Amino acid sequence: MRLSFRPIRPEEIPAASALVDAAYAPKVRKIYGENSRIRKWRHYDETKIESYVSREAAGVRVGLWRDKLLTLNVCRSYGSLGWFHTLAVHPQFQKRGLGRQAVTDAEAYLTARGVTAIGLMTWPMAIDNLAFYLHQGYHLGGLSVYAYRDTARPIIHGASPFYAHLYASTSAAEENRVQNAIRALCQNIAVGLDYSAWVRWARQQPFAETLLLWRDGSLQALALAYFLPNADWAEGKLLLFHPALTLTDKLWTLEHLRLWVRSRQRSPFGFSVDLTTDFASAALLSHGFRLFPESMTNMVKGDALPDSSLHFVRFGG
Repeated sequence: MRLSFRPIRPEEIPAASALVDAAYAPKVRKIYGENSRIRKWRHYDETKIESYVSREAAGVRVGLWRDKLLTLNVCRSYGSLGWFHTLAVHPQFQKRGLGRQAVTDAEAYLTARGVTAIGLMTWPMAIDNLAFYLHQGYHLGGLSVYAYRDTARPIIHGASPFYAHLYASTSAAEENRVQNAIRALCQNIAVGLDYSAWVRWARQQPFAETLLLWRDGSLQALALAYFLPNADWAEGKLLLFHPALTLTDKLWTLEHLRLWVRSRQRSPFGFSVDLTTDFASAALLSHGFRLFPESMTNMVKGDALPDSSLHFVRFGG
């Protein structure tokens, strides 16, 4: 059976939410066992899908057969880098090649937007998922874990080399200069990489903020975090470092993050990091960060992902 693919329509969001839960629940029970928390589990509620649509409407893709919604896939494009996540296939139609069709559609969508490296994350315990993506031409690109820390204790002492401010405080007159600085930082990390649109979108959201760190008039680091109303922590979504930053510089970046989160009366704060990098041991494990036990395998197709000691993003953002 051959599906037709297009962007999701607003009236399809409830069905898409139910589809994801139905498709993912058996895998979640298999990995985490049966308990009351798992029985109440919801992967993506309708408001989350609505949030994805507000950011990149054309990237929230549905696959249909005879007008029946059978697949969902969320694509994210950041210039030369793209991600897809939340690939779900209706339980009654699995093992029929529909997942392969959805991946092909995601790749076509991202490639058409100039993407040369496509990343995704999947549970390392889900061996069949790994095999599925390996057969689609993806290769292993690292092991992602969530590193978190409380805000009570300083990470480093002394005088910071950076000037920090929130993107939300940028005036209209300075908007273009700051956006260009964000693009320049991204270009230093990987040719064609561009997170400026995500930062601009985050400014309009009540739960999202971006911290910018400058030195000598040049943007050196950027952190984007969600302060969700039903959580007492800050969830780091994106952390970018200029490649020239030293370990001490990165520790000062983390200290600015700590102070920022503490000023919002949240604790702890955290972000995704590749456990296989030197940064994980040199800057995180040895400076009070703990690792959330759930890990995700990074997979990539096409160009290599940016160095994950410089760039963090969970589930494609």
